[in-house]
Amino acid sequence: MDTVTHGLTGWLVARALPDDWKGEHTATATAVVALGSILPDADNAASLLGSELYLRIHRGLSHSLLGISVSSLVVALLFARFGKWKDAKRLFLLALVGQVSHVVLDLLNAYGTQVLQPFSDARLSLDLLFVVDLVFTGIVVAGIAWSRGGRAGRARVAMASLAVYVGVAALLHGRAVDLVREAAVRSGIRVVAASALPQLPSVELPSMDRLGFATPAVASPPGGDLPGSRAPMEKRTVPFPVGPLSWNGFVDDGRTFLRAEVDPLAGTLEWKQRELRGPDVPEVRAVRGLADVETYLWFARYPAASVASNRGRTEITFYDMRFSGMPGRRPFLLRVIETPGSPPLARWGS
Repeated sequence: MDTVTHGLTGWLVARALPDDWKGEHTATATAVVALGSILPDADNAASLLGSELYLRIHRGLSHSLLGISVSSLVVALLFARFGKWKDAKRLFLLALVGQVSHVVLDLLNAYGTQVLQPFSDARLSLDLLFVVDLVFTGIVVAGIAWSRGGRAGRARVAMASLAVYVGVAALLHGRAVDLVREAAVRSGIRVVAASALPQLPSVELPSMDRLGFATPAVASPPGGDLPGSRAPMEKRTVPFPVGPLSWNGFVDDGRTFLRAEVDPLAGTLEWKQRELRGPDVPEVRAVRGLADVETYLWFARYPAASVASNRGRTEITFYDMRFSGMPGRRPFLLRVIETPGSPPLARWGS
């Protein structure tokens, strides 16, 4: 989840804790839990070291069970050394609670979190919520406001509401997976694996003529879709991250990745994309072993690649299909340029 939501959730968690956890140091306890809830994202500083290293480090050791245990101990010792509360054991537990809340929230989305580092670099995810979810954040903010004045019971009700919301997302996720798998089987597609990932929803902006501001020169004429008439105005949409209602469904048939947009409430599905699996593209096999390529193939859930050649120069663009369908530029792109007589050149960015 986003860092702001992590911090607010830590604040709410601190409100929900029993009073005997905080004793006479309520403000310090809240500060320690809130600090713990954002501390794992300190690894964002790795972005200064380059994209390839950032993908390796982000949500790595700082988000692992070992990492949060060690950093919680450091936080506890610092607060015990320089603060008025000297109970290092209690401070450690509070910092750990905050960091656990961070890791749990990150596991809810599809980016992947290496909770087993340094023993394994497997990226685990539950694929239930988009990384920014205004409904989730809204429940947290409402819970903080409702529980002010030390009303721990109300904070716990808000926490329970979050659990119910995540449970609803889990049901919709399961429905989306079933829909994409059943659609593939009906179409005669071999299903090696099927999954569904939360998608960034978008809403359509009202056109100017609907608002009454359009002039006859720009308003869409009646029957605009008839032959010989002017084409209707293009729909404009904006991203609006609210609720687990929009999903990308994926099928791996052993040779290609297929992507569909799925509406689990309506029970509808629309196929959008089919790509050869990235590692099976001949030009990709030729650049295997390059550190940037290996990192990308490790990071991507559904790696695909497009190839363009011109006068002996070959450019391979790697992209992850889980980010397809997002408005604006696609994130996490890698371009590898091969020129005769020169080593492959890797460039990150959109």
